[in-house]
Amino acid sequence: MSSDRNFGREALAGGGRLAVGLAGSIVAHHGGKKYEEGFNDAAHICKGAVSEVIDGMMARMKAGEFLSHQEQAVLAQLNELLTDMDKRLWQAMDPELARETLP
Repeated sequence: MSSDRNFGREALAGGGRLAVGLAGSIVAHHGGKKYEEGFNDAAHICKGAVSEVIDGMMARMKAGEFLSHQEQAVLAQLNELLTDMDKRLWQAMDPELARETLP
């Protein structure tokens, strides 16, 4: 009889551990999904801000306006920055690479 009680307790404890583990997995999945969505939104905002400046300078050039040497240098730096941001943001999505990428 006592072994039946022990079996019941063990089964109940095992079921509890399973439920806690499952709940943790569900929370981690949905929390991770929310983090990923927020990360993507923030990345698009940041890249969009830089892209808008680049697009504005490119529109001026297409309209026949000449950029000063300083503006040309800024445009080149912004293009490099956008490329670097894109690379680092993609790397940050990979947990292993994020350790190397993020400060």
